Amino acid sequence: MSTKKEPHQVIELTEDDAESIEQLFKEVWPHATEYPQDWRKKRMLSKEEIIDEMRQGYHYFGIKFEGKLAGLYKALITPEGCFGAHQSINPKYWRSGMGGVMYMQFIEFAKKMGCKRNYCNILIGQSASEKLVTKFGFKKVGEPYEQAKGMLVQMYEREVE
Repeated sequence: MSTKKEPHQVIELTEDDAESIEQLFKEVWPHATEYPQDWRKKRMLSKEEIIDEMRQGYHYFGIKFEGKLAGLYKALITPEGCFGAHQSINPKYWRSGMGGVMYMQFIEFAKKMGCKRNYCNILIGQSASEKLVTKFGFKKVGEPYEQAKGMLVQMYEREVE
């Protein structure tokens, strides 16, 4: 199946999707070897942890193909703006354009919520993600920092227009 020809529609996920989200994390994070193993394990949230995050204010957004969750990210509205995190795309759909579509939706969501900025952390050396945020007008903020032991990230932000 050619994922490049299929339209990418980002939808807000609900607690009913928690099992699918948990499954996607199990499909994605074991392959994300650029991250430390402990961090990857923390990213594989259980259904219960996902529901708990949703109830704490995290918005999960995803893209489904043929009824199956193929990719997602989560957003949290904070006093500083709209924070995006945990982008996870099934390896089967890498290089499908899905990441860019989710960033466009992330920007629109921030605007809809009245935020002044979008911001996220990108793993140092993860060139595909660095190119993507730059493409959408994000700029580096501050110096890289250790988000987890042995894991340097750079914060990026963009003003909401």
